[in-house]
Amino acid sequence: MTYTKLDETLIARVHTLRQAALRQGEDDDARLDRTERVKVLLQYTGDLAVVEEAGFWTEFRTARIAAGTIAAEDLERISALDNVVTVHGNRPTRPGGPAAPPPELPGVDAANADPAGVDPGLDATTARDGGGGPGTPFAPDVPTIPSGFTGRGVVVGVIDSGIDIFHPAFRKLDGTTRIVSLLDLTLRQTITATGSPTGGSLRLRWQPPGLSDQATGVLALPLTAADAQAALSALGGVTAGDVVVTGGPLPAQPLVIDFEGQFIRAPFDTGRINPIRLTDVTLTGGTRPTVTVTRGRVITPAEINAALAAAPPPPTPPQAFVSRNPDGHGSHVAGIAAGIGLPGCCSPDRVTGIAYEADLAVVRTTFDSIADLQAARHVVEQPWLPAGAPKPPVVVNISIFGTTTAHDGTSPEEQGLDDLLIGATRRSIVLIAGNTGGRARPNQFAQFSEGQHASGTVPANGSVTVALDILSGDTAADILALWYPGPGRLNFTVTAPQPVGGPAMAPVVPNPDPLSPSVRRTVGQGPTQHVLFVASHLGVEPNRKNRIIAQISPAPAVAPLQSRIAPGVWTITLTETQGTATPFDCWTNPSLTEQPARFVPADQDPTRTVASPGTARLPLTVGAYNPANDRLADFSGRGPTADFRLKPEVCAPGVGIVSAKAGGIHPDLLVAGSGTSQAAPYVTGVIALMFQANNDLDHTTIVGHLTSTCLPPVPPVPPTQLDSGWGFGRVHPERAVLAAMPAPLAESFAAAGEPLILPAAAYPAAHVPPNVRTRQVLDRLAGSATGRRAAELCTAHLDEARHLVDTERRVTVAWHRMHGPLLIRRLLLSELAHDEPVPRTLGGRPVADGLARLLDELAAAGSPALREAVAAHRDFLLRLPGARLSDLDGPDGPDHREGPDDRHDRHDLNSLDDRTELS
Repeated sequence: MTYTKLDETLIARVHTLRQAALRQGEDDDARLDRTERVKVLLQYTGDLAVVEEAGFWTEFRTARIAAGTIAAEDLERISALDNVVTVHGNRPTRPGGPAAPPPELPGVDAANADPAGVDPGLDATTARDGGGGPGTPFAPDVPTIPSGFTGRGVVVGVIDSGIDIFHPAFRKLDGTTRIVSLLDLTLRQTITATGSPTGGSLRLRWQPPGLSDQATGVLALPLTAADAQAALSALGGVTAGDVVVTGGPLPAQPLVIDFEGQFIRAPFDTGRINPIRLTDVTLTGGTRPTVTVTRGRVITPAEINAALAAAPPPPTPPQAFVSRNPDGHGSHVAGIAAGIGLPGCCSPDRVTGIAYEADLAVVRTTFDSIADLQAARHVVEQPWLPAGAPKPPVVVNISIFGTTTAHDGTSPEEQGLDDLLIGATRRSIVLIAGNTGGRARPNQFAQFSEGQHASGTVPANGSVTVALDILSGDTAADILALWYPGPGRLNFTVTAPQPVGGPAMAPVVPNPDPLSPSVRRTVGQGPTQHVLFVASHLGVEPNRKNRIIAQISPAPAVAPLQSRIAPGVWTITLTETQGTATPFDCWTNPSLTEQPARFVPADQDPTRTVASPGTARLPLTVGAYNPANDRLADFSGRGPTADFRLKPEVCAPGVGIVSAKAGGIHPDLLVAGSGTSQAAPYVTGVIALMFQANNDLDHTTIVGHLTSTCLPPVPPVPPTQLDSGWGFGRVHPERAVLAAMPAPLAESFAAAGEPLILPAAAYPAAHVPPNVRTRQVLDRLAGSATGRRAAELCTAHLDEARHLVDTERRVTVAWHRMHGPLLIRRLLLSELAHDEPVPRTLGGRPVADGLARLLDELAAAGSPALREAVAAHRDFLLRLPGARLSDLDGPDGPDHREGPDDRHDRHDLNSLDDRTELS
């Protein structure tokens, strides 16, 4: 039956057309609706040409999924074709950010914590200085360190809400851009004809922002740019200069439509520009002629560099660039994966990106399933390269999610992403688990999208109720997506909160023809009446599960009042009618702009909350943990998938992560954020380092290396526990990069005794507030006599040693020749495993030799007390290079008791401040 191949949005569209056909005559609006070319994702088998001959007009395709348009009146006919598996409408998605400010960081004093998640004890430069604004020199801030892995030669793709091109995190040391491709899908719409039609006509349909849908008159082919521009400019709400059309005439040449004037002038967000749709299309002549409207403008590095060169020095903000990042999400994500590092040689390492020498390919998406898939295809295929040029390895980060799919990897977008990886090497895709894993509390605002999933089993011939909590101020329609397998059949009813009143809603039964008008229901009456649309479908393709989609719309209101959904508990009753106990899962669709509806605490189920496309089979899905305490973040989506696969596969730091602040002006360039959107780009950056170590890896091998080298969760949970949310555990960047290396390279590292050098941001400890990190290190050192002895030396002589490093040339030279800043950074950040040895060599030089020279210079230039300490502890310090950290962590023994001297040592340890990271 064809309806099982159409998703609920297209079924509703077909239903509307059927209802219109029952009315006598056809007005212009009905004709426009009937003939409009509807954007779809179509899953097919065999030869796509068969579907194209039937009227499907392809825009792009993967091995199993094609994006294109179908005339609304042809949806049923084309979906009935044998080689059409499913046809889905263009579903909205959203960036994976929080619904409210992120939670406080565990381990930080809540009374004194900075709201942004940055330690208040740090000065403004340490906390927020990304290394300068436009025109600020970069090179003097960059220390010389041993050659390591920085992502050089790898492309990091970011599909998100855009990027701030002016931010120094995305510029090279000479100030030019690191962005090799910027595709903005919110800009420019292009009408293209294929198949060489010789004539015909069409109409353009468009909804200007904030206004109603409108259509042009009939436009005959060939269509000139001037005629198209005049037709669009005549629409309501469009003024002279708002629309500029070039190219043409169509069909010989494409027509390029740019929105200017009020639609490009800041602070207007170009993401609000709706797509132009084709309707009433008639084509004559040619061979299988088509017309399509595609979105997107490619902005070249030359255009970006011209804007950078024209930007004034800070603090004057630059002029708004044509492609912007209004919500900052994309810049924050890109900064974590690949923001440039600008650490000072004798100042704190500023938290920056991991693959900071990778090239950046950015796509600003329109946040819908077709655009997101189009963006991923664009990045992995790298069309910005010259023809025939070799393609570097590419890793794509997609911190985007939706919730109305079956959560089993069968949606067309998920299968399209799978297709991009099948049989390919040198490419990888990273997705988020989503922020829907937490539990919502009654009458409290959600910080993320908590409480979005309920599950249970309806007993044979019995009933189950599920309660949905809707908060006051809910003005958007709330959508429920309920899926259940097997031969059981579920009737569906909704009971509104008591103040709504009115007669009970008649149950919606599984309908053999869900295109009938029975899907409309009402609850309440008069001013409290709410309209519900409920569609109950059986055997939906391709997973053959049964699906109920319900939409609760706000009650109507008289201006100036706003329509709202009645707050309170709405009760859903499921009744089984075929004598079979039936399990079910129900998800809500969280709102991006207001507090989402959520299930009451008793009905919330945090498992199976990994959001789409994170349930895709091949891409790597990432959950979030808090690096301050190594605990899973409450909001992180948990598995398994609805078909019981392990997702997410790994977890990464995702709480209080400091990264690029879009629109920031020196020195206010960094901001903290939390979410799986922050965890995924961490792994994206690590994969870029893995590609640098071995650029012939395929995605499956990369996932294998990452999962096999993970550190266990805290507390330990085996990966066989599919609902833990941890997958295989916490990503260990050093082990993952070592595992990725070709055997000869890995053996050379082992033979040299040289540590693997990764950027500071690759270490989870770098994302911990410094006061928390200092406390962690002190607790660790205090656990052994050796550790307390080392820390006592630091507390007693840190200030003097630091002063000598800063002021005495011979001490400074000795310190940097032994790579002292790198050594301290590594010892402070390499907390991933306690058996890591103190490096024996750095940069090919024995650490002990460099340390011996440094001690000599400190003794020669220092005070008598420092000279005495060097003499007393020299042998002890020179034994540390090559020693394992477990030697420092060993307890004093079972009979050890803390004495007065130990308490004095512990007081000295606690007097250490964040300057331990300055050396």
